[in-house]
Amino acid sequence: MSYGMMFKNGSDVVVIDSEFSRLTTLDKGAWNGTGAGVVVNFAKTITTDEPPLVFVRPDQSNVFCFCLVRGSAGAWTGFSFVGVVGQATSGKWFAAAFKSEPTASFGFRLWDGSGKLLFDNGTPCAQFTRTITSWTYLGAVQDPQGQSRLSWTAPSSLAGADYMLLSNIAMDVAGLTSRQGNMYAVWEYNNDRLIIQAVGVDLSTTLYNPVVFAKQII
Repeated sequence: MSYGMMFKNGSDVVVIDSEFSRLTTLDKGAWNGTGAGVVVNFAKTITTDEPPLVFVRPDQSNVFCFCLVRGSAGAWTGFSFVGVVGQATSGKWFAAAFKSEPTASFGFRLWDGSGKLLFDNGTPCAQFTRTITSWTYLGAVQDPQGQSRLSWTAPSSLAGADYMLLSNIAMDVAGLTSRQGNMYAVWEYNNDRLIIQAVGVDLSTTLYNPVVFAKQII
């Protein structure tokens, strides 16, 4: 930017400026349900045009599939996913976006040149921590319907306190010639690893979908 305000940390990294929004936490909470289907409603509607980024961290080894951010542009109301039928599921989540809200009753706010609120010291922020982009293929099994379940993993520990971006797991995996495959995320705390699975008919053994993690900054 040619003018405005800019704040840097001790490592000379820009943390706030008057041109770009930070990733901020708009809502957070916990879920407790069954693998047959979990629906989480936001405390209030999130009014961003694009779906908010929903991050999750399960309390136990679990599966996330058929993930969905619920609502529509300007009116996002919650999220849902399916786990393992017959297995309890619980965990913590937060929803984030590159947007700030007028939260604090006093402190500091920063707007851009068009009047968009970029920073409010009462809005907690979030920070991306890591991205998995390179996967090791583990093999495939076939189900009675003729579909294959392919599995991949990567050397990336689950022992930290960061959360996985659920929005990416909502994406389908492209097929080689015809159909797409459904994507599953399998948390294995006992093996300290994340497994990504895809179920379909003509899927590649190479996985290109990234998995992103972030944490809240209190």
